[in-house]
Amino acid sequence: MGFMDKVKALFGKASETAGEAAAKAKDVAGEAASKAKDVAGDVAAKAKDVTEDVVDKAKDVAGDLKDKVDGGADAAADAADAAGDTAAEAADSAADAVGDATDGKA
Repeated sequence: MGFMDKVKALFGKASETAGEAAAKAKDVAGEAASKAKDVAGDVAAKAKDVTEDVVDKAKDVAGDLKDKVDGGADAAADAADAAGDTAAEAADSAADAVGDATDGKA
């Protein structure tokens, strides 16, 4: 075998090794991409679940707040009615007192 034959054999082996390395890299990259898709899908599903939980909790809190506001409004209306009744009774009593005073009963 001559020198050129040895060079050709060396480059042939290098070319074959490079081809095998490229094929292996392609396989590894494909596996990595597949794994990344799986992880991304899992993350997206988890994010959706968490988002749904947050929305449900926000709805619950908003409903509770509405109930409290409605209850507070009812209590305020009841207090206003009671204050109005008391004021009316006080006015009646004052009118009676003025009437008695003008009649000379006081």
